[in-house]
Amino acid sequence: MEAIKSPDWNIAGVLGAARGARADADGAMGTEHLLAGVATSRGPAREALVGEGATKTALLAVLRDRLEKDGVWSADDDAEHRVVSADVLGEDGDRRTSFTGAAARALTSAMEHARREDAGKFGAVHLLRGLLAEDNRAVELLGVCGIPAQGVLARLDGGSGRRDDGLDPLLHATRDVLLGRGHYRRMPVWMRWLTKLGGVNWATMPAGWVKQETYEQARRLGDRAVGTEHVLLALLATHEVALRHPHLLGENTAGEDTRYAGGEQLARLGVDYVSVHRVLTAAGRAPLTADVRPVAEYVDEATGQNLMSTAGTGPLVDTLLREETRARQLIDVLISGTGPA
Repeated sequence: MEAIKSPDWNIAGVLGAARGARADADGAMGTEHLLAGVATSRGPAREALVGEGATKTALLAVLRDRLEKDGVWSADDDAEHRVVSADVLGEDGDRRTSFTGAAARALTSAMEHARREDAGKFGAVHLLRGLLAEDNRAVELLGVCGIPAQGVLARLDGGSGRRDDGLDPLLHATRDVLLGRGHYRRMPVWMRWLTKLGGVNWATMPAGWVKQETYEQARRLGDRAVGTEHVLLALLATHEVALRHPHLLGENTAGEDTRYAGGEQLARLGVDYVSVHRVLTAAGRAPLTADVRPVAEYVDEATGQNLMSTAGTGPLVDTLLREETRARQLIDVLISGTGPA
């Protein structure tokens, strides 16, 4: 079969990433896998997805979480009508790889988009439009991430999209790290490569995330010395950001999830990120007395000195409240109502 349009160089990478996103190496590639592949591409298609929050990190987290769960997809992607790659891509395909019926239609639609634009080959933008042209697992995957397909298409057309997660701007940097749009400066080089290549979901590593975020909070405030006040900010920031991204928070969880018990305890006390930040940055605030221990001891105890610890945050908050820490002093100020309005 001769394809309507040949794929450009970017599509080769998209198809490679889509193969890697499958649960079964011999299974058909679905629209959800192609969407994850587009999120790894270069150019405006990836930018439209990332701008709406559909990053590689987010999409792969949902796909990993659904690997061995039956009945989690509403769309079947027309999986019964598998089409071999060569019958869609012509000489650029092969007989070993196959697509679901919906994925094959998306690729054909991409070629039609390229033909109408008189493009030499079809690329990631054409494929993304093809993927979002019907109800399929790609659209469902976006929906699980809280992202409407219309928002992605609006960005493709030069608009600003529709993404508003309701987070205070002070928390955007923490959110961007979670989504894979940023990284922590203190991370070793090997860990940066791991997070970049694998799409690491920090929400599944509460204590490890807090440790990384602690030092970043101190840097953002311009504080050279790191204290438990920065641990408190990190606990609040990671908890509040995770709650706004349940598709990341819920990866690999079953039953009652107590990993963020520390953040929940602080929330019950009426303490939130913005209020603590306001106290710390207020002019003429009362000085805090020194922590009884170095901050590294607190975070290392919480993580077991594991950079990617999956331990929960409850024990860390208990320790901060039990000892005479700067974090406890801040909480006392907020609970007593003596902080800045």
